[in-house]
Amino acid sequence: MDYITTANVLLWFFLTLGFFLVFLSHWLVAVSLFPDYVEKCATQYRRPIVVTLLGLLAMVVPIALGTVLLNVLPPALKWIGLLIIFAPILGGLLGTAGLALRIGQGMPAPGDEHQPWKRAMRGGTALALTFLLPILGQILAIPLILASGLGASLLTWSARRKATKPPTLPQSEPVQASTPALSSLPGQATS
Repeated sequence: MDYITTANVLLWFFLTLGFFLVFLSHWLVAVSLFPDYVEKCATQYRRPIVVTLLGLLAMVVPIALGTVLLNVLPPALKWIGLLIIFAPILGGLLGTAGLALRIGQGMPAPGDEHQPWKRAMRGGTALALTFLLPILGQILAIPLILASGLGASLLTWSARRKATKPPTLPQSEPVQASTPALSSLPGQATS
């Protein structure tokens, strides 16, 4: 039987604080390095249910595939399974920076125009505090928020790909060069 000791309390306190700081720092780094992308991810949260369902679908498949590869591949190639598992998680962290920014935009403060990262800091702090709820926060909220971040990231990425494709011009008939008739030139008399 485990007793509540100072060591156990400190262990859980510092683990929780570590998770809180890791999420917050990822969101701040994403806002700092990719401000336009994070802003577009924030706009994707107009449809939170669609974003979350898309993210869940896109997260479950690679994580399941990566787990299978971890069990099947030889030890020298297990990094492939880890890469497949962590790629959607990193995409989710990048997308949830948009959620943190969106929450922060709902809590405006003077000086946000000069220091836009503060919106992400406020929103990220509020969002990460939701993870502290004992069972629902860690088991339900973190995976759902990461999945919604992946969905927002995927939708933003696909919208950017569509926007960067060069438009195809319709094929038209070649224009033939014509010389103006002598009678149409100004200042010349016709004979």
